[in-house]
Amino acid sequence: MARFNVSKDDTEWLNDWWVNPVQDGSPEPDPQDLKETQAYIQKNYTPEIQELIKIQVRPTRDVD
Repeated sequence: MARFNVSKDDTEWLNDWWVNPVQDGSPEPDPQDLKETQAYIQKNYTPEIQELIKIQVRPTRDVD
Protein backbone atom coordinates (compact mmCIF):
# COMPACT_ATOMS: atom_id res chain seq x y z
CA MET A 1 0.00 0.00 0.00
CA ALA A 2 1.33 3.44 -0.89
CA ARG A 3 2.11 6.08 1.70
CA PHE A 4 0.19 9.29 1.20
CA ASN A 5 2.16 12.46 0.59
CA VAL A 6 0.22 15.05 2.56
CA SER A 7 1.45 18.41 3.78
CA LYS A 8 0.76 19.88 7.20
CA ASP A 9 -1.51 22.41 5.46
CA ASP A 10 -3.88 19.67 4.28
CA THR A 11 -5.71 19.48 7.59
CA GLU A 12 -9.35 19.74 6.54
CA TRP A 13 -9.64 15.94 6.19
CA LEU A 14 -6.67 14.90 8.25
CA ASN A 15 -7.14 16.07 11.83
CA ASP A 16 -9.85 13.79 13.16
CA TRP A 17 -10.05 10.06 12.64
CA TRP A 18 -13.02 8.32 14.26
CA VAL A 19 -13.21 4.87 15.86
CA ASN A 20 -16.16 3.00 17.31
CA PRO A 21 -16.87 3.03 21.04
CA VAL A 22 -16.89 -0.25 22.99
CA GLN A 23 -20.63 0.28 23.23
CA ASP A 24 -22.92 3.12 22.20
CA GLY A 25 -22.47 6.14 24.45
CA SER A 26 -19.11 5.00 25.88
CA PRO A 27 -16.08 7.30 25.66
CA GLU A 28 -13.83 4.21 25.52
CA PRO A 29 -12.66 3.13 22.05
CA ASP A 30 -13.30 -0.36 20.76
CA PRO A 31 -9.87 -1.99 21.21
CA GLN A 32 -9.91 -3.82 17.86
CA ASP A 33 -11.08 -0.78 15.89
CA LEU A 34 -8.48 1.40 17.61
CA LYS A 35 -5.70 -1.10 16.91
CA GLU A 36 -6.65 -1.42 13.23
CA THR A 37 -6.94 2.36 12.82
CA GLN A 38 -3.54 2.97 14.44
CA ALA A 39 -1.93 0.29 12.26
CA TYR A 40 -3.43 1.82 9.11
CA ILE A 41 -2.21 5.30 10.05
CA GLN A 42 1.31 4.03 10.85
CA LYS A 43 1.50 2.12 7.58
CA ASN A 44 0.21 4.88 5.32
CA TYR A 45 1.38 8.20 6.75
CA THR A 46 4.75 9.72 7.53
CA PRO A 47 5.65 10.30 11.19
CA GLU A 48 5.13 14.05 10.71
CA ILE A 49 1.58 13.53 9.49
CA GLN A 50 0.89 10.91 12.18
CA GLU A 51 1.58 13.58 14.81
CA LEU A 52 -1.25 15.70 13.38
CA ILE A 53 -3.88 12.95 13.46
CA LYS A 54 -6.26 12.87 16.42
CA ILE A 55 -8.17 9.66 16.99
CA GLN A 56 -11.64 10.35 18.40
CA VAL A 57 -14.37 8.02 19.65
CA ARG A 58 -17.76 8.15 17.91
CA PRO A 59 -20.82 8.54 20.15
CA THR A 60 -22.39 5.41 18.58
CA ARG A 61 -21.00 2.45 16.69
CA ASP A 62 -20.73 2.88 12.94
CA VAL A 63 -22.21 -0.07 11.10
CA ASP A 64 -20.68 -0.93 7.75
